[in-house]
Amino acid sequence: MELGAVFYIGLVLIIGYYSGKLANRFHLPRVSGYILAGMLLSPSILKIFPIDFVKSSDIVTDFALAMITYSIGGSLAIQRIKKLGKSIVLITVFEAEMAFLAMIIGFVVILPFFFHTETAREFLHVALPLALLIGAMASPTDPTATLAVIHEYSARGPLTTTLLGVAASDDALGIINYSVAIGIASALITGQHINGFTIAIKPLIDIVSSIAVGAIGGYILVKISAKIRREGSVITIILGTLFIVFGTAHALDLDPLLSTMTAGAVVVNMSSNVEKMFEIIEKYYEEMVFTLFFVLSGAHIELGVLVKASLLVLAFVSLRFVGKAIGVFIGGKLSDTAPNVYKHLWLGLIPQGGIVVGLALATVRRPEFSNYAPLVMNLILGTTALHELLGPIFSKLAIAKAGEIRAKKQQPQKGEV
Repeated sequence: MELGAVFYIGLVLIIGYYSGKLANRFHLPRVSGYILAGMLLSPSILKIFPIDFVKSSDIVTDFALAMITYSIGGSLAIQRIKKLGKSIVLITVFEAEMAFLAMIIGFVVILPFFFHTETAREFLHVALPLALLIGAMASPTDPTATLAVIHEYSARGPLTTTLLGVAASDDALGIINYSVAIGIASALITGQHINGFTIAIKPLIDIVSSIAVGAIGGYILVKISAKIRREGSVITIILGTLFIVFGTAHALDLDPLLSTMTAGAVVVNMSSNVEKMFEIIEKYYEEMVFTLFFVLSGAHIELGVLVKASLLVLAFVSLRFVGKAIGVFIGGKLSDTAPNVYKHLWLGLIPQGGIVVGLALATVRRPEFSNYAPLVMNLILGTTALHELLGPIFSKLAIAKAGEIRAKKQQPQKGEV
């Protein structure tokens, strides 16, 4: 009996929901439960999800990515960025870029041994482009787990304020890093002639074009939504515009994630009713989107490849720790941030979530990276799961070391998640 994709999407939502609740019971973030559920149901473990369903789930993950990146863009209000101050801006830039650079340098050294690279050509067309791609995935931080810990312990103070600002802002830099890295890596891995155009000019053109597509879509969305009052109609217009922007960027071989993020940035800075344009998605769609996205992402895991890449997972986590710590220290020093903040802040920047998995999914769909798709996907899903497990622990440690915990941990009431 052929059950069909609709049946399995329903299964994803129901099992994902209860997996998230179970994760909460063990004081873990919901996303960890989603990923583990997807892994267990995957074709490589329990084989509940058919291979064809997992391989054909692109439209569902694209739907989720469009909404996730739109929400990221919604955090880039110009007035908010001005209020964050010099310290948060400098720390964000340095922690994101130092993690990017540390990962590239580390994997440039590691990957030749992993792939048994022996010639300069193999290094140039395999190890270097993969190091660039993996490096781009080191910048983003998932603010959700950090925010949950801060609320749980009623944390208040300079470190808490700075941590929330930085964690909510570095996703944008991560997407820009990825746009540059994917352009250069694609040219390297396909053996294109390397010159100033392929290394610098073409990625810049792609970034500007992606931003332009998103800006136009965001402007149109602002104008259309200004006259709409009903929540259901607003959601219809938002989703329709985002999918058109995402699809247009994809058709033009641009970066659809950067385009939809730009659309969100335009809306948050131009709309006369910002709350309506973002809170409506958080209220009605966010949990469903994250459930679909992470369960299906977990289903892409191939256990054999994950075991083989376990040392790379540990290297990724370690290098990211180092990059974040150095970046926070430099940014804190340059901005004259209090030592009590920059010495501990990096501990709260450990979690990673939707956007980095989205970058991995966007990479493996490109035909030039098909030979390395299982490695990239399993590496990133493995590190995401580990980061989400460790993230709340380190976030609590950061605010505790800064002396900003205001209340003891509250025990949830029976049935509360």
